[in-house]
Amino acid sequence: MELNDKLEILADAAKYDASCASSGAPKRSSEDKDGFGATTGMGICHSYTPDGRCVSLLKILLTNFCIYDCQYCINRRTSNVPRARFSVEEVVKLTHDFYVRNYIDGLFLSSGIIQSADYTMEQLVAVARQLREVHKFRGYIHLKTIPDADPLLIEEAGRWADRLSVNIELPTHDSVTRLAPEKNVHTIKLAMGSIRRKLDEKAEEPKAPSFAPAGQST
Repeated sequence: MELNDKLEILADAAKYDASCASSGAPKRSSEDKDGFGATTGMGICHSYTPDGRCVSLLKILLTNFCIYDCQYCINRRTSNVPRARFSVEEVVKLTHDFYVRNYIDGLFLSSGIIQSADYTMEQLVAVARQLREVHKFRGYIHLKTIPDADPLLIEEAGRWADRLSVNIELPTHDSVTRLAPEKNVHTIKLAMGSIRRKLDEKAEEPKAPSFAPAGQST
């Protein structure tokens, strides 16, 4: 599959992740009309840095393949949607190329779960690590973490990313049990608590290694 085809599928799939919503402006489009620009579509979202700046982020999934079958999710295992998967190198290239063209200020990266939570988290971390270490990328990175992943992987994610987030999934334990029985509310809370503790440790010891300086969200 061509890279542009993957981008179309995985940018569209990422629009359902509400943790990095765009501006909330009314729907406008110049398609088939005079003028230019649009407030809808997918691929770019907006977020805010710790100093209050609004930044544009490339918002994509690493893949929309998923081993889970959560009934509320468009990318669930049994959903009949087009599927695609980026390699780590492809996400790095897209982010780098869009950034140097001044299209974006950073990256928002989430993913369906493939093979295992640890494997998926390793892939997400690898993207951020390559951007920071190989390409010396200084832009904004928001990583969606995988609650079941090894805490050491989430800790490494915080080393490279500006912000980490965890999907709460649903508001109550009963709703998760009913609609996403393969997931565990306790595990989700533990992951969020682990990130919170690392943020607190960094606040108490400023000389500690950097950890998600823009904080945690859901």
